[in-house]
Amino acid sequence: MTRRNLASENYAPSTTYKLAVCAILGLLCLVISSAAWGQVLYGTLTGNVTDPSGAVVPNCKVEALNTQTGVTRSTTTDANGVYRFSDLQQGNYKVSISSTGFATVAVDNVAVTVNNIKRADAQLTVAQTQTVVQVNAEQQTLQTDKADVHTDLTNREIENLPIAGSQGRNFQTLLRIIPGAALPAETNSLAGNPQRSIFANVNGQSQTANNTRIDGAQDIYPWLPSNVAYVPPADAIETVNVVTNSFDAEQGQAGGAAMNVQVKSGTNSFHGTAHWFHFDQNFAARDYFQTNTTRFPHKNRNNQNQFGGTFGGPIKKDKLFFFVDYERTTQRQLAGPDTRTLPTAAMATGDFRNLPGNPTIYDPASGDATGAGTQQISCNGVLNVICPNRIDPAATAMIKLLQPSIAKEFATSTLTNNFVGSSTALFNRDSADGKINYVVSDKTNVFGRYSFSKTLVFDPPLLGDAVGDPTNGGQLGNAPGLVQSVGLGATHTFSPNMLLDWNFGFTRLRLGSTFDLTSAKGLNDLKIPGTNDAGTLGDPSLYFGLPGFIFPVGLNLGNAQPANPFVFRDGSYVTGANLSWTRGRHGFRGGIEWNHSQMNHFQPQVGTFNTPRGAFDFNGSSTSLFGGTPTWFNQWADFMLGLSDRSGKAIALQNPNALRWSQWAWYLRDQWQVTPNLTATLGVRWEAYPFGYSDNGKGLRYLDLKTGNVLIGGYGNIPRDDGVDVGSGQFLPRVGFAYRLTSSTVVRTGYGINADSNNWRDFRNAYPANVFVDNITGNSNAIAVTSLTGLNASVASGAKTLPTGVVLTPLPNLSSGVIPLPLNVGTTTIPQPFRRGYIHNFNFMLEQEWKGFVLNTGYVGARGIRPLVQLNMNASPVGTGNAGGLLSQALGKTITGGITGLVSAWLNNPPAFP
Repeated sequence: MTRRNLASENYAPSTTYKLAVCAILGLLCLVISSAAWGQVLYGTLTGNVTDPSGAVVPNCKVEALNTQTGVTRSTTTDANGVYRFSDLQQGNYKVSISSTGFATVAVDNVAVTVNNIKRADAQLTVAQTQTVVQVNAEQQTLQTDKADVHTDLTNREIENLPIAGSQGRNFQTLLRIIPGAALPAETNSLAGNPQRSIFANVNGQSQTANNTRIDGAQDIYPWLPSNVAYVPPADAIETVNVVTNSFDAEQGQAGGAAMNVQVKSGTNSFHGTAHWFHFDQNFAARDYFQTNTTRFPHKNRNNQNQFGGTFGGPIKKDKLFFFVDYERTTQRQLAGPDTRTLPTAAMATGDFRNLPGNPTIYDPASGDATGAGTQQISCNGVLNVICPNRIDPAATAMIKLLQPSIAKEFATSTLTNNFVGSSTALFNRDSADGKINYVVSDKTNVFGRYSFSKTLVFDPPLLGDAVGDPTNGGQLGNAPGLVQSVGLGATHTFSPNMLLDWNFGFTRLRLGSTFDLTSAKGLNDLKIPGTNDAGTLGDPSLYFGLPGFIFPVGLNLGNAQPANPFVFRDGSYVTGANLSWTRGRHGFRGGIEWNHSQMNHFQPQVGTFNTPRGAFDFNGSSTSLFGGTPTWFNQWADFMLGLSDRSGKAIALQNPNALRWSQWAWYLRDQWQVTPNLTATLGVRWEAYPFGYSDNGKGLRYLDLKTGNVLIGGYGNIPRDDGVDVGSGQFLPRVGFAYRLTSSTVVRTGYGINADSNNWRDFRNAYPANVFVDNITGNSNAIAVTSLTGLNASVASGAKTLPTGVVLTPLPNLSSGVIPLPLNVGTTTIPQPFRRGYIHNFNFMLEQEWKGFVLNTGYVGARGIRPLVQLNMNASPVGTGNAGGLLSQALGKTITGGITGLVSAWLNNPPAFP
């Protein structure tokens, strides 16, 4: 089977082809869609026009001039005296209203923002001659025509409020001021989240229920959907619109918060900014427990800088505009200090005499398999000394690499925690955006944006060439990354009452941490069989490096990180369009959208022990008495003899481990001006989440709970969707009412249902995506399970000969598409049929303006129904063990592996097995 090498390939599988398909699909939407989709890229301007008596004035000419770009839009009032612009770019507008026999009214400084409705009513006065009445619009603070609950973060707030994250400024920190949002937090390592994306639970919903878009493009990290893929520089952002309740039918794939980020655009004037922010340890307080008498009394060096600038303006005035920005973020930090327990110089030669507590090192080659007759180890009659010819060659090689660290250790009373290491960690991030706005004609506008962010993280190994843990607590070594984001959009006006907008977005995420892949050091240098073998599939170099040697005292040698290396090549696409049609008091709008996500990973992570390079545990049982309590000194003696109580290895069956999934949606919505003071918004949305699949026509790995077999679509007679029933989508009603009691009082209420938008990422590690070998003794009263190189493989006076290294097992044969799940292997699945949950959103709000202040009070509620949870599908009654598990009983066999079900939870009625 042929697989691509993710480590060396700049992956985006058939990227050109995919982009072409998405663009064609979007164009088809433009041509054939009677109702098309666009996801709130623009703002709406509306108003009622009356004469001096209060009667409506139809057929007035209304013009909206963007004072920053010179772009003018025009329409007329309908029979009810209502005008509406529904696709205005954010900015300040001058609104001119004219009609025969009346003086022209010109309203200046009308601010329009994305995903908001701005109201500018006008009362005309009778005039015998051509007269212009100039009006300066007051800043509208009341929400008069929409029932959603939202917050707008303008560039003024973003630039002036404190928004410091762990790596420079981040607009997401302002989630803390959003009503209903829990305190925001960063998660994952620097290598896995170099944007330092921030998440928050909103209205009690999962952090994965949030959806962020930049100029309409999905900003999503498919594997870690709590995070976004790209965080734009703060100075590049024009506004952020955050909706948290009673969503418009136009907004979907969100149950917590829908965040729309708008990158700045150029105007008729050149404008720019420059900034530099600096932070170092001198601006921080010393740790509470750090005093002048502690071993490290000084604050660690932590030098952070963030600098950059923006520039925008006209390429051709009133026609073509540009905006660019750049920002660089750097950090140089003294990582640590980290304390570890290292062997003394004498222990490194096999001498265990004169140690605290006078531990006894027993010889595993003596006695019998029950531990009877075991003798204290000796060398030429000297007790507690291991002869050089019995020290395992792999241990000798590792000790040589460890010598520089041993030379730095210091004395302690117990000879534990006798080493402190620190080193300089590095972080670089370069981010930039470029945006073009083009006024093709008075009826057509287009825009395009390209963003990228290039990152580099370096987390030094604690023990130098002997590796050990990462000093800064992340992924070992260099972790480069690159995020690219593209957004395209267009609007076209067919008539004053009908317009169409289209958008397309693509986000590509490339992250990885590939520490020390220069050679197969486990095989070639340490001579341990099975360690760097890739099996029969995959790129062998991704299994290179040192295996992990793990000691319960808290010491790791070699590379013991199960999640390292990782190589991610992910992508997400979105395309769709909107059609808006105004008729009488009704503003109809509808659309269709397609979202598609791809994951292409190498990260054969199986639990917290097995690594792609192999892993060995040394608990001290081989050199201690059966029934005794091994010490740190026994653990080190086991290692020197090369006798491990547990050995294991993880292998990726496929490289890349590929997942694909799509979401489809359409909606219809009517914004109805029932009376001059009452606006009703009535809509329905439909969303479908088909079951995911893999690449090359293959399906995901699905455990059938009825049979205990794993089905793999695309092999044998198994369909690509594995025959999984996930339903045919959900209809989601959305309604809202806004009533203007007076010019300073508004009452609003809204209700809507949102689908649980969780994706299929959890199937990434479903068996047999990763195959593992795991041999373990289970307790301290047992003989070791393996010898590193075979030197001391004969134990218990020759009663047993241990296997050498990692004993690989045959990889499963997928040709039939059906394989039994091994009883000791865990996996992830969903029950049949699978029905996605949903979220009720509702609010009642009273808004009052008084002397420039606005009081907004009311009730906001969100209730999740059948939330997606992870459930132990083999849960057992107390005292019955694995044999009494629900799945074990249903299948008639004892399952010891963990079976995780992704279940839309009925809290009062748990799922039952057939």
